[in-house]
Amino acid sequence: MKFKILIILFTFSLIKMYATSQAPDIIIINNKEYSVLNNPLEKFFENNPEYHPIYGSKLTLFKKYKNRDMPIPFSTGNYRGYIATFKIENNMLVLADLTVKNIDSKKREYISVYKQLFKNKKVVLNYSGILIIPTGQLIEAVNFGYSSLYDRYKLMTINNDTVVKEKELNKDEFIKFKLSQFEEYKKTEDYKTELKKYIEDPEDNKKPELSKENTKGTSKKEITALKKEDEQPSTEEHIDGFLFMIKNPDFVIVDY
Repeated sequence: MKFKILIILFTFSLIKMYATSQAPDIIIINNKEYSVLNNPLEKFFENNPEYHPIYGSKLTLFKKYKNRDMPIPFSTGNYRGYIATFKIENNMLVLADLTVKNIDSKKREYISVYKQLFKNKKVVLNYSGILIIPTGQLIEAVNFGYSSLYDRYKLMTINNDTVVKEKELNKDEFIKFKLSQFEEYKKTEDYKTELKKYIEDPEDNKKPELSKENTKGTSKKEITALKKEDEQPSTEEHIDGFLFMIKNPDFVIVDY
């Protein structure tokens, strides 16, 4: 119970200034567009690296940056570098589009690279996981990844691209689901590896970024508390709170 209380407080209060919120992928369900707080293409790119729009070999847009000391110019609001659009068609998860920022344009607008990468080939994602789709009103904005809180969500369990379960949850049900999923995640080798990494290399355990931009609307008392926390060695409980926020273990299938 202590861990659960810590997680909720840690996630939705002082960490508002930790980092930058991320542009979500998009999913279209019954002709209506939603954000999806998962990135189903990440596993696909792990298995098919040549199709990655930034680092892969099939797209030349970013080629000139690959052998330079200067990194590819990502936006801090989209570290993965792309936005994918999915659809639910005939109870299947389908990739409908893939866009990246046009770095040859001053406006840096997003442009579609789907046809350049896949041509007319049907993309088989082989995705299995739980998609998190906010369907309600934003009630707590958190400037960290996908940590903002909404009053309603739709969850979809996908097995090899097929929808096998879906359900609408309110805020309290969603938090209960996230805590349950994280408890199961703690039993995985992925969690053990991450925990070991943060314990052995505490610099990897990102501390609050206390710049003026990231602390807008934050009281001096909150900033002082964060600075004090920053001086203390990270405990396993603190690392759990951090991992709860940054990790999205959609591969951990739990009931909801």
